[in-house]
Amino acid sequence: MAHPDHPYSCGMNGITAAFGATALYYVSFAVFRLAAARVEPLRGNRIPRMAWVVLTDWVFLVGLVPALGGLVLQIIAMGELALGVAIPIFMSGLLPLLAIALAVFGERLTAREWLSLLLVGGAIALLVLSMREAPPIGEADAPPWRLAAVVVPALLVPVVILALEDVRPDGRHARPVTGIAYGLASGFPVGTAELAIKGWSDAGGAAPDVLTTPYPYVTVVAAAIGFGIMVAAFQRCRVSIVATVMTVAAKSYLLLMGTLLYGEPWPQDTGQSAMRLAALALAAIAVAQFPRHHPVAEPAAAEEGPEPRARDPFGGLPPSPDPLSRDPLGQAHLAAPYLEQPSQGVPRPRGPSADESPGQAPNRPGPSAEERSG
Repeated sequence: MAHPDHPYSCGMNGITAAFGATALYYVSFAVFRLAAARVEPLRGNRIPRMAWVVLTDWVFLVGLVPALGGLVLQIIAMGELALGVAIPIFMSGLLPLLAIALAVFGERLTAREWLSLLLVGGAIALLVLSMREAPPIGEADAPPWRLAAVVVPALLVPVVILALEDVRPDGRHARPVTGIAYGLASGFPVGTAELAIKGWSDAGGAAPDVLTTPYPYVTVVAAAIGFGIMVAAFQRCRVSIVATVMTVAAKSYLLLMGTLLYGEPWPQDTGQSAMRLAALALAAIAVAQFPRHHPVAEPAAAEEGPEPRARDPFGGLPPSPDPLSRDPLGQAHLAAPYLEQPSQGVPRPRGPSADESPGQAPNRPGPSAEERSG
């Protein structure tokens, strides 16, 4: 831990650890995306089953390994860096994750989504400009009531929202969401876990005495909730959107609640304080700017076979073709049977034969149709 009189005596070690933790965390998120495509559909109103499915998948367990390595490095970084210095570094991991999402997972973004990402980049730049030469806090000694006031809502509200949302049935013509709600629901628990990591690092890191504090237990529970919601989100939505919103929510919560919970000083310089407030406002605008639903796809997007529909994360499709089927990335496309209407260019038969199945010829003469129905 850096000495207060020398705020950067171990600064380079803390910065290196922060970059290393960020890289390992976002590698884990990419592996979680692969695990999400393998496991059965996850539903928030079946939390025990959801936890069992996720924790017994070997791909997810592989993704936990770099996450645990990131936890160790983040404990080191949080002990040596002020939050205002560490948070921009943690947010910088979005860039390689976006590259993975676009190049490996084949995701595509709309112009409006690119604008939101640019706003997030501007928020990160303002956070960097608002950094000041300040040491990290020497000791995290938050009263239990204050810790509970910060932790409990951030963990309970996302779980309740996820459970209630998954109880609601999906309409036949419902437009798939882009992942804003899922990003927020996973971001606040992840931010809470990082708050606990900050207290963990300042309370002694790996010392046995830290087990007598609530920080390790809050870290485990909050991270488990955040990662579980994230895997469910990756089944339904794109990594680029969910991870961006999750990062913005988590780091904003860490910055604001860390200042309130641990008393880390806010920049006293007027310009730096204004830039930090502007960064938080710009991040909120970026999240609000993201579209909530996928735009209706062009007919050319209907090239997928029945396989994407078979992996609908909401519990299976009805027997009839759904006009808005979803691929594993959560992107909507029009199903081919919905596009090929038998009535285009061919007169429909009258009388009882109007209820014929699509496999019967619609232009048969009337008498034969009557004989078939009779």
